[in-house]
Amino acid sequence: MGSDSGAKDTGGNSRTAGKVQEGISEKISTHARTEKESTKVVIIGGGACGMAAATKIRRQSDFNIIVLSCDSHTAYSHCGIPFVLGREIENFEKLIVKPPDFFRENKIDVRLNEKVISIDLTGQVILTGEGIYHFDKLVIATGSLPFILRKSQANIMPYGIFTLRTLADGMLFGKALETARIVCIVGGGTIGIECASALTRRGIKTILITRNKDLLSRQFDSDMSAIVRAQLKALGVEVITGETVLLPENFWKQKTILVKDRQFPADLVLLATGVKPETCLAEEAGITIGKAGGIVVNEMLQVKTGEKFLPNVYAGGECAEVTDLVTGEQRLSQLGTTARHMADVIGNNITGKHSTFGPLADPWVAIAGNLQFGGVGLTSGEAERQGIKVVTGFSRGRTRASYYPGRKDLYVKLLFKGNCLAGAQLAGGEGIKERIDALSLAIRKKTTVKDLLSLETCYAPPVSMLVDPLIPAVKSAVRNMREIKANEKSPDEKLD
Repeated sequence: MGSDSGAKDTGGNSRTAGKVQEGISEKISTHARTEKESTKVVIIGGGACGMAAATKIRRQSDFNIIVLSCDSHTAYSHCGIPFVLGREIENFEKLIVKPPDFFRENKIDVRLNEKVISIDLTGQVILTGEGIYHFDKLVIATGSLPFILRKSQANIMPYGIFTLRTLADGMLFGKALETARIVCIVGGGTIGIECASALTRRGIKTILITRNKDLLSRQFDSDMSAIVRAQLKALGVEVITGETVLLPENFWKQKTILVKDRQFPADLVLLATGVKPETCLAEEAGITIGKAGGIVVNEMLQVKTGEKFLPNVYAGGECAEVTDLVTGEQRLSQLGTTARHMADVIGNNITGKHSTFGPLADPWVAIAGNLQFGGVGLTSGEAERQGIKVVTGFSRGRTRASYYPGRKDLYVKLLFKGNCLAGAQLAGGEGIKERIDALSLAIRKKTTVKDLLSLETCYAPPVSMLVDPLIPAVKSAVRNMREIKANEKSPDEKLD
């Protein structure tokens, strides 16, 4: 899922930064400290990483902490938005994890609706539309921006077309849904799927469209994606894959979208086409951006300029790159759990408690109606892109004993790199999160297929089958390994 406990937030940026840069150094002197003061920490971004870092730093120090955010809310669960839209959660206010009073009482100065214009690393100054802020320590937690393919002359979304970047976006979309009968969702990732499921709960006709041939194209293999697609179809969602959407400039008037040679009526459109890291401020300040598109950081999450990492400037959350546990490659992570972990590491390092951030397997889970689905580690598609050979194993089982009421299907797919577990994908009616968590640890510990064959599992009819569905998936992988090995032998060797 997308980041939790906060929006994919940014302090903002402006291309006018170069014009004001010359004046910054002159203004710094007027803000110079005439006496020794507490260490000043400035955090750009009030999302999951930024606010968790602020709270961590406060618990461990008496530093002066300022959070700059162009968002109108802070400390809320972005991942909860689809469930408010589906009316499973009463209102958007319920998603606010910590109220403004919490930060005031803890002497954390949160400046909402304040856009950052530039970062001066040499002078250690942040310039906003409201003023100048000196820092001793800086945290860049600017999050992500919606990835929008559509372009217009004004670069503004026409009325009736929405994104869900912030809580305010969710509120606006929720208000528009009150009179909507047909909604088109563009994007086949977890947010698009969860929102599609949510809208069907309200009796709203929903069309989900993705340009990829499968849903969850970067997270699931085709066979597992088909299970999610079947669930959406059962909920009444019309799913269209492998097609792009044309949104007319006057959508607000036509109430129509175009898909190839077909027209679909739609009162509203939700763009859930993914996100891209918000790195403009960092890049303009001379901070290194990596090949995955995020801010380059070391294991202490310090940023890089030129050939060195800065000891007093950190980055975390969706704007920073992470290392993949299986491939060793740099990539991005849009998980709230990642943002929270990074915040802890940043908070420790800023307050003198040395801490490091290691490679990630990125376990995730999502919901569509009564179907839970998720995964961890490598997918077949990513393995192919990286030139990694994998062997898979698949099984279909039940979540309870065959005779016990309420049993649900459970699908397990495992991927092995060599003899070690490298990825897992699961879908079913219950028990998905717990299994993914266990398999995440197994990947981290380089668990072998032999280890998994000897795995002991517990059993009780209301919560499991006698033989856990994981075991047949492992055995399936073993059979596939033996078949591949047999096919690699020469004809003479086979006769032997």
